[in-house]
Amino acid sequence: MEYVDASQATRVVGDVVAPPSTDTYFQGEPGLIATFDLDYDSIIDFNTKVAWAAFLCFPPSWISTLCCVPCYLQTNVEWKARSQHVALTRDGIRYVREKRKTLCGASWQDQGKESKAVPYDKITDCDVQEPAGAACCCCINRVLYDVHVDTASSGPGKEGNTHELELSGLRFANEFKLAVWAIKRGEVPANASMPMGPRAQQLGAAPLQDQMSTHLLTEIRDELRQLNATMHQAPPQAK
Repeated sequence: MEYVDASQATRVVGDVVAPPSTDTYFQGEPGLIATFDLDYDSIIDFNTKVAWAAFLCFPPSWISTLCCVPCYLQTNVEWKARSQHVALTRDGIRYVREKRKTLCGASWQDQGKESKAVPYDKITDCDVQEPAGAACCCCINRVLYDVHVDTASSGPGKEGNTHELELSGLRFANEFKLAVWAIKRGEVPANASMPMGPRAQQLGAAPLQDQMSTHLLTEIRDELRQLNATMHQAPPQAK
């Protein structure tokens, strides 16, 4: 499959830019539009502080020191954080947690790969929650941006409001949001790699097709109105 720079595509949004990424996990995959980096260092630092605070504030958990759980606390946070990858593809948002180690790091404790895709046509909302306030007994300031992606199935649940996809710690959260909405409109973010082919043409042509359909329906409506007016004004014998 041939790839071109999206700046050469038919419809490119100058104000919507896909930031350069250092994550190479999706490199070479068909249909890739843009990869978005997660701020692994900030995620690890924040979640480690929260985990230690929760451990120290809950005395019954101290019994886990007999199994050396605290020795692997930060390591588990890092394994979990660095397994995450996010990209925008021609089919939708793709979120992956690759195979990773857990607990003590033994091979039989490995966590399998998890993958989730959210098609653009199913997305009803994509919003960013900026960090504010504190977490865990008000002693740890929130520093991570959260992106919430909703579909028709999102909404109130047993554990509160649920989202189709939650991304915490995206390095360019607002740019991600703008890129998602741009692609839903059939536009290609600048600096993105856009696959050539029918789907790429469809993304670029969708808004134009909508405009053509609206214009055609307007013409048909006007013609019908004119025809009705002519019939009402015509003499009875002409009818």
